[in-house]
Amino acid sequence: MKLNVKNLPLFKKILMFSFMITTVVVVSIMGTSFYLQSKQLKSQMADKVEGVAGIWSSTLDPEDIRKANEFRDESNPSIRRLEKLLTMVGDKSASFLGAYIILPEEYPNQKVYILSASDIYRDYSFDSLMFYDAGEEFISAYRNTREKRAITSTDIFTDQYGSWISSFAPITDHNGNVVAILGIDAKASVIKDNQMEILLLLLLQMAAILAAVYVILNWGLKKVMKPVDDLFFGIKEISSGNFTVTLPVHDQSELSLLSKKFNEMASQLSQLFERVSAASKQLGQTSLEDKESLLLEEAINTMEDIFERTKLQQELQRAEKMNAIGQLAASVAHEIRNPMTVVKGFLQIFLSKEMSEEDHMYLKLMIEELNRAETIINDYLSLARPDVGKLEIINGSEMTEQVMDLMSSYAMMSKNISLHIEIRDQVNIRGNKSELKQVLINILKNGIEAMGDGGKLSMTLKKQGDFGVFIIEDTGIGMTAEELSRLGTAFYSLKERGTGMGLMVCYQIVERMKGQIKVSSKKGEGTTFEIMVPLLMESPE
Repeated sequence: MKLNVKNLPLFKKILMFSFMITTVVVVSIMGTSFYLQSKQLKSQMADKVEGVAGIWSSTLDPEDIRKANEFRDESNPSIRRLEKLLTMVGDKSASFLGAYIILPEEYPNQKVYILSASDIYRDYSFDSLMFYDAGEEFISAYRNTREKRAITSTDIFTDQYGSWISSFAPITDHNGNVVAILGIDAKASVIKDNQMEILLLLLLQMAAILAAVYVILNWGLKKVMKPVDDLFFGIKEISSGNFTVTLPVHDQSELSLLSKKFNEMASQLSQLFERVSAASKQLGQTSLEDKESLLLEEAINTMEDIFERTKLQQELQRAEKMNAIGQLAASVAHEIRNPMTVVKGFLQIFLSKEMSEEDHMYLKLMIEELNRAETIINDYLSLARPDVGKLEIINGSEMTEQVMDLMSSYAMMSKNISLHIEIRDQVNIRGNKSELKQVLINILKNGIEAMGDGGKLSMTLKKQGDFGVFIIEDTGIGMTAEELSRLGTAFYSLKERGTGMGLMVCYQIVERMKGQIKVSSKKGEGTTFEIMVPLLMESPE
């Protein structure tokens, strides 16, 4: 049965992965140590063999070698003397060393001639006065010694007699000519035996270290994870409806402080649950206090119901407020518009008469203020309109281009503002064309006025689900979160002489078209308006 790590408890997961990481580190360190010690053993063995070859090559008499070479027979006294001398190499230096003398002539097929050898080789059917089939490693070191007249060693190599490390030293006469080469062999099995001893010792050390690490990790993690276990217990109690649970705080560590925060949260949840129960009673719902099962779920459902009712109540209050403002605005506007028309007419008559330049300036100022008042009255009257008016099919691309063309001259005259248009999708909308144009112009005008030092005003048209979206972005002064929350309410404006009615009318027009306006802004960076209007749904054929 396979172990599913994902389903293991947190404590076992941490213990397992911590132990795995520790095991990898320990094995890596032990492996590196074994490699370095094995390398050092080989190096020490090679140095010893080279040292022995260098010492004994100077003790051999070239004249004995010459005589042994002249008469190659086991009865030759020179060969016997050489064999005894070579046998002394192992006796004097080390029992695992063997010595032999090779003639400097190389024969075909990488064969060399062994003139004399120590007794150790007789166990391997290797003796004096014989040809030896040298391998590549052996012959390469042999040639280097013969040609360079210097001591040369091989790495570990294997032949028909076993595994060896060989070192070669030249034997020269009084003229400096190489008359023979002394070969010293060391059994590589000695290195392997030492390696096995080192490996066994390292494995025992590793087992002891890992056992100690496991015990320490198990003990330490239990102490460290105690606050986490307490948290799991607390969460389980909270989910079952027990808001009175209290976790112990052992110390001032991060996990213990988390337990402290959990206790504060449980206390706040308990108070919230009491308030939800009281609110459910006021709404005429069944009290949650006596229920034992699904307590937390019932509380959440009740909270959602309360939030939904509160939202509906706020929407109703807003609608009633808008209706009251609209009716009041309509009645007041009609009463004010008539006398204002009369006053404006007489002022225009006076303006056509001859009078001083100062009087003309005063009359123009009065007419401008009356025009502004008339604009405000028209905004108030817009609030009282009961429906969206004449519905028609609106081409979103044409609407975007027309509105931006209208605003381009105002943008260039007012400030150094660049306008940009991007039409991503072809959008068709059903609504009141003039009112939608009024919404777009109003928001574009606000964006231009928000960029006192110039900037970039862009308008993008795209489809998003069942809506056509006009995105208007400016790089103006932006708004704070508090200013955004009050945007579109009556009598709230960020402009010095604004009334707030313009945006309020925009919101009302878009809502009548079953759409919505989303605003995002950051102080000092600019504002983005998203005017979302339902798309024209094509009737099935």
